[in-house]
Amino acid sequence: MTAFGSQITVRGDTFIIRTYGDSRDGSDKIQARAWCEAVVQRTPEYVDPSNPPEAAASLTPVNTTFGRKFSIVSFRWLSQTEISKTIQ
Repeated sequence: MTAFGSQITVRGDTFIIRTYGDSRDGSDKIQARAWCEAVVQRTPEYVDPSNPPEAAASLTPVNTTFGRKFSIVSFRWLSQTEISKTIQ
């Protein structure tokens, strides 16, 4: 691994997160429903910039707890028909 050490880089990852929520009245009847989708990217940079991206040991307490930065790349509201198509 020592020979590869200078060539290894930290990479980012991209995630698609879908979620929904209901609004209910006092009798628990659904009044409204909404769906959304976010594209989230994990970047190589840590939350606390005092540690470089390639640092793996001796992280600050903030970076030990929270790790890498996340950025919302896109966000959109979805229609019920878009959700129905993906779960069939």
